[in-house]
Amino acid sequence: MATTITSANPHFRAQRKGQNARQAMVISELSTIYRNNSMTHLIQAEQRTAPRIYLLDITVDDMNTMYPKIHEIIERGRLRPKGTETFFVTKRMEHLIITEESIFEIRSNESTRQQLLHERNPIDGVVTTMEITTRENQTIPVLVDESYFELQPFGDSSRHIIPSHHVVVRHIKKVVKMHPKSMNAFVFIMDESEKSVIDFYMTTDNGVITGTTFADRLTRTCKDDMISFIHQFKLCS
Repeated sequence: MATTITSANPHFRAQRKGQNARQAMVISELSTIYRNNSMTHLIQAEQRTAPRIYLLDITVDDMNTMYPKIHEIIERGRLRPKGTETFFVTKRMEHLIITEESIFEIRSNESTRQQLLHERNPIDGVVTTMEITTRENQTIPVLVDESYFELQPFGDSSRHIIPSHHVVVRHIKKVVKMHPKSMNAFVFIMDESEKSVIDFYMTTDNGVITGTTFADRLTRTCKDDMISFIHQFKLCS
């Protein structure tokens, strides 16, 4: 007589060819982590900024000391023959106007040749500290900051009144990726002369796991890219 086995899990997946019953059962019990595609869309449409990941054991002074060598590594990888590039770099000058009430960013519209104002509205998010384990089993503490700025366009900057009491900040934002369409990037904020690092961090369009209470809030892909940057830039001894 054949024995019928029923599972308490109504979503039990059927056993596939080459898969034993234990594997089928374990996979059935896993909960799918759904990525926040709407967040990724808003980031890529430049309607909000991406979450930031900071390396806690490396200071800005440390990075300024190391940056000349890192810059050489980036340039060698960027200038390799097409198809063998290691790094893809974009950079732009950011102009920020800081007032008592708001922060504005000036951006140029290449198609209309207009300068547009975007108000940066700060949105608080979850801040988590965690450790990344490298291939040599070194642990590197990082801080995942899910706070972000909403970018609200205001139109032609010449028609918008800026309060008389304000501060203008200019810096170079250099974004380094390992693939042109990568969702993860290493960012350097430089002074106008590009001689000093003001800030540095990683960003990710879809590497943060939202809606979970677990301390491990980064996807495997995001962590793998972070470890690759750490090794490529020789940031771990």
